[in-house]
Amino acid sequence: MGFPAMVALVVVLGALLVFWARTDREATSAPRVGDHWHSVYDVYVCDTFRSKIVLETDPNGIHTHGDGLIHVHPFNKLASGRDAVLGEFFSAFGGFIDDRSFMLDTGETVVEGFDCSGEPAVLKVARFDADDLSREPEILTEDLANVRLLKNREAFTIAMVPESLDPPAPRPERLSFLDTVDPNILRSDSPTLATTTTTAD
Repeated sequence: MGFPAMVALVVVLGALLVFWARTDREATSAPRVGDHWHSVYDVYVCDTFRSKIVLETDPNGIHTHGDGLIHVHPFNKLASGRDAVLGEFFSAFGGFIDDRSFMLDTGETVVEGFDCSGEPAVLKVARFDADDLSREPEILTEDLANVRLLKNREAFTIAMVPESLDPPAPRPERLSFLDTVDPNILRSDSPTLATTTTTAD
């Protein structure tokens, strides 16, 4: 009886170990602590682009320097892997985003439903590839606080627009800022991730 019980125990422990390893891998998926990505963002309300976010606070490592870029530089697990999300970027400067509204660093809160070119405004987030703006963007309207930051050199437009329209791409000058940051960016797929360093922003 002892041998079958021992085999069963080994099987159970092995299954638990596999489950733990998978969970831990998901928690530390890209971007990882030590990565340093940059993405463009812009804010668009009805027919007007808004000013850049200038408040610089950075509790966990997803932030802006008033340059129109999201700096994805996780300091801890709260801003890495599946927790590297748009909501973390907004909360870093004291704002928020949900499925109907967002608040900017000025304290202005923009809420769906106001008249925008004869239609009620709705909140949409458009995800573009900054290196290929000819590609159709991904348009997101639900669970916006949990929109993941998936890779280096994305571009986002957070927009209140009529339901019949999609958000425009970020302004060209925002994209030009992306080309001025240090090109030697840490990436999770880099074989020298543990030893490579980047210059300060």
